[in-house]
Amino acid sequence: MARWSDFLQRLRGDVHDTDRQRWLAIVGLNRQLAAADSQKQVLTVLVDEAVRLFGAERGFLVATADTAPGFAVAIARNLDREAVANPERKVSTTILQRALAAEDGVFSEDAQEGELGAARSVADLRLRSVLCVPLRVGAQALGCLYLDHRFQAKVFSPRDLPWLAAFADQGAIVLHLHRLLAENRAQAAQLAEQNRSLLATVAVQAEVLAAPVQQLSRRELQHAFPGLIGEAPELMRCLHVLDRVVDTDLPVLLTGESGTGKEVAARALHQSGPRRRGEFVAVNVAAIAADLLESELFGHQKGAYTGADRDRVGLLRQASGGTLFLDELTEMAPELQAKLLRALEARQIRPVGGDREFAIDVRVVAATNRDVRQAVAEGRLREDLYFRLAVVTVHLPPLRDRREDLTALAEHFLAQIAREQAQPARRVPPELAAALRVRSWPGNLRQLRNEMQRLSALAGAQELRAELLSPEVAAPAPAPAASGAPAAFDLAAVERWAIERAMKAAKGNKAEAARLLGIARRTLYDKLGDAP
Repeated sequence: MARWSDFLQRLRGDVHDTDRQRWLAIVGLNRQLAAADSQKQVLTVLVDEAVRLFGAERGFLVATADTAPGFAVAIARNLDREAVANPERKVSTTILQRALAAEDGVFSEDAQEGELGAARSVADLRLRSVLCVPLRVGAQALGCLYLDHRFQAKVFSPRDLPWLAAFADQGAIVLHLHRLLAENRAQAAQLAEQNRSLLATVAVQAEVLAAPVQQLSRRELQHAFPGLIGEAPELMRCLHVLDRVVDTDLPVLLTGESGTGKEVAARALHQSGPRRRGEFVAVNVAAIAADLLESELFGHQKGAYTGADRDRVGLLRQASGGTLFLDELTEMAPELQAKLLRALEARQIRPVGGDREFAIDVRVVAATNRDVRQAVAEGRLREDLYFRLAVVTVHLPPLRDRREDLTALAEHFLAQIAREQAQPARRVPPELAAALRVRSWPGNLRQLRNEMQRLSALAGAQELRAELLSPEVAAPAPAPAASGAPAAFDLAAVERWAIERAMKAAKGNKAEAARLLGIARRTLYDKLGDAP
């Protein structure tokens, strides 16, 4: 520190050459920015030099604060290079507020005269000469550099304002730099904690996956998960992984075929953990047009685009404190995936058309019925977003792999239907249970519930019978070239042919055709040129 003080002394030169002294002081401060060990060290020199070069009695470097009174004095020095006692009581709040709101700051030859003299803080402090400029980084005011003299008027002149602003720029750089360093340290500590938690979670996940399936049961779970029905070993693997991450904020990626209960699992994860006091917000990415999805997630300001006649909060802010469920994640446009990734990493969002950022505190549970590795390879899913959301991955088994759960699931759906219709719940007789177990259930839980609803309606007051089940639709067999398949490898023609075959096999049911093709319904609607 001493060598920089000597450096400044050598550069000061002629005491009457005011401008030269100020320039050299600024140069010296720039050198110290890189060499100083602490923020206070540099700012103390800055204030001391400002007091000396501008002929002030006292100097204060004031930083803005979120708590009352809205500021905190970081450095307070007098002309003898001593600290000022009780500095918060020695500065005028009126002058600080005016300087923060002004472009160039506040200057007064004699604060006791004119409009400043009417301010109580100016009168109480008996201020005469005042010079105060904001410390700005971009449009943000980080504080003020404040000089005064209580005993002498006309110490400062209007030409001092831009010079003090140059000093203030140095102070703004120091404050901004150290705030960034503090944020980086906090983020590093947070990442270290998340890494420790992630390592523990991965170890637990590996332990669960390596355990013999017969050893896993509901009795060992800490959370009941009442909405997830069944005891099949494949389901137990999923529940034991979910059970270990319920009380964390780790992102979870749910994979599995359409209809395997991914939203039910996400809701169970939310309702079983500490975020149950917040909101569970679900959005099907494929069901919303790409140009509207950004506004749906991030919100928008009134007038952001045609039709935006009012402010919209957006689902990310709506789910703050709770859980956001993103279904069919791979159908999101890559550009929006990048914006989502930035928002999740910064924990802040900016509405469409807005100029202000809002903090968010949300746990994200995502889902897809696609092979995620293939989606990444094809460019459907950004790899960085995948790694951000797939901290814990749970694959929900199809219904054909948990046939022992079919009776319990069927009776669960029948009980739901009975409550909706204010009727007594029905049981599944043995013959019907046997018929359910031999079916393939390509639509999984969704198909089973629809079948129970249909069966209940057809049976009326009679017993549920197996012969009332709808005919099982077999998957269409590959067609030979003679059946109309394109002879050449024309991609558009092959696509049209495949869609026509799927629509015919599904008897015009677009949702079923999309399932047969392995694409989202919205994708099929787009290819057909139809509205959903």
